Amino acid sequence: MADGISGFDIYAPVFTVSLKGKDFPRESISSIEIDENLDSPAKFTVSLNEIFDINTQKFRWLDDPSISPGTEVGIIFGYASKPGKQSLIKGRIKGINSGFVTTGPSTLTLEGYDYSHDMQKKNEQKLSYKKMTYSEVVKEIATDNNLIPTKIDDTKIKQDDIQRKHNEKDYDFVKRLANQLGFEFFVRGDGFYFREPKDKDKGNVTFKLHNNLLSFSPRMSTANLTNEVQLHAYNKEKKEPITGTANINEIKSSVGIRDLDQIMAKSNSNNVQIRLEGKVVKDEKEAKAIAMAELKKRNQTLIEGTLECIGDPQLRPGMTVNIEKVGERFSGVYYVKSAKHSINESGYKTTLEVRRCL
Repeated sequence: MADGISGFDIYAPVFTVSLKGKDFPRESISSIEIDENLDSPAKFTVSLNEIFDINTQKFRWLDDPSISPGTEVGIIFGYASKPGKQSLIKGRIKGINSGFVTTGPSTLTLEGYDYSHDMQKKNEQKLSYKKMTYSEVVKEIATDNNLIPTKIDDTKIKQDDIQRKHNEKDYDFVKRLANQLGFEFFVRGDGFYFREPKDKDKGNVTFKLHNNLLSFSPRMSTANLTNEVQLHAYNKEKKEPITGTANINEIKSSVGIRDLDQIMAKSNSNNVQIRLEGKVVKDEKEAKAIAMAELKKRNQTLIEGTLECIGDPQLRPGMTVNIEKVGERFSGVYYVKSAKHSINESGYKTTLEVRRCL
């Protein structure tokens, strides 16, 4: 099982920033930051060392016509000795900032987002999707946005009519469907993902205190713990009520918290029940799925934390990692919610926001 990046690798981080397929000179790049998470589009920031040409009276980068909002950018980052582990983010420039000083070199900072950010600007194509599954709907939206449906889990149940809100953007619509199902939605490169969280297996990367952890700050809160969720919905076709119930025992996994029952009992959470009303569903199976998604969401904040380590490009949101030797309460398998990769003159560092698998 891998233990992350170590040894001489930490001294040789590599990165490439390309603009319309043309690479920036490495010496012109002072820092790169890539911030990926499962709740919003991935963001990147690239800082360039600016040069003023006395002969032409122009700045090398600021006055370059190819650098402008909307220009496509590709970023590769990793280590020279591990080309197979390099990662790629693609997106578009959305903002340009300059810093002019008389005592040193000026800088130009490019800010941008991955392609899912464009989906936040795109208005609805249609307000109703009839006789389609959720997965068929999001696949259609992915194609409309020139994205590759890399991983779209089959939701199987065909809906009579999936309604879209007026003026609801593509991103918000897909996000709403994902939240209702307990799915996650994100874009990586040109790939479109709409899937169940991959949080039921041990990770391929293990972190250990006094080994490859720079820092780890876990926190535990039982404020939102819920034992059961009941969904009281309505079947429009049969014109009758439908109930879906999810219990805490149904969302436990083999890599989850062993003493979850004891924690809930001590916090009086074993008696907490949530009742949801007002939804229209196809059948009992869909009602159950919605209740399960809500129950998972309410209990996922039990143990969360922030982890810092030597930069590792294989660490991305949507994967599990193992954290060991941090005490019985906090040692275990965690799911990565966000990953921030920072490369600058000090080296390459990765910061993760994680939650404990249930």
